[in-house]
Amino acid sequence: MLRQARPSDLPLIDALWRAPQNARWIEPPDDGEIAEAIEAGHAFLWHVNGQTLGFATLMTWVPRVYGLSAISCASGQGKPLLRAVLAHVFGPLNAHRIGFDVTADNARAIRLYESLGFQCEGRIRECWQRPATKDHPSDWADCLLMGLLAREWQP
Repeated sequence: MLRQARPSDLPLIDALWRAPQNARWIEPPDDGEIAEAIEAGHAFLWHVNGQTLGFATLMTWVPRVYGLSAISCASGQGKPLLRAVLAHVFGPLNAHRIGFDVTADNARAIRLYESLGFQCEGRIRECWQRPATKDHPSDWADCLLMGLLAREWQP
């Protein structure tokens, strides 16, 4: 179940966003980014059987055009979480499109996005310097721009 985040959820979302397993794939949030998303009604928690198994945050680019700021969830929860987010974006928010960038080497995420109808709209070369982790040195990642229009979405 997708639930809109409340101010009291800020520490939980921050911890999930900054979790070590996300360091290679998600840029850490800017100061105030999570609080702004919560205040705007654009931060969500994903609950299954009473457990929080993921989160997603949006941003408004221009009216009716949204960006997916961050998404992370437990294994096997990506598709249902993203479907629920898209239902909200193209339903109550009446969006025309949603887009985001994803590191070009995140094949699992790209397969998920494409399975829901997202299209690759371009490549930005070496646009993000990933932090070093215990398993990987710092490196520059290419990112793919992905987007989905309301008329392409299949609920």
